Amino acid sequence: MLTVFAGVNTEATNKAREFLLPYPPSSPAIALFKDGNLVHMLERHHIEGRSADMIAQNLEAAFQEYC
Repeated sequence: MLTVFAGVNTEATNKAREFLLPYPPSSPAIALFKDGNLVHMLERHHIEGRSADMIAQNLEAAFQEYC
């Protein structure tokens, strides 16, 4: 598990963004990796306006599919 805050550590943020391509920078965002590959991405428009339960259900489904 890793958290990167843009504006706090520029080098870490830039490196994290390399792993998130082809997705553009988005804050907030949640990414799921398996074996070093990006398999699921929640961008700002998937998070804002949704309840914590809806976001959790999305992540649970992704975990069931990929992990």
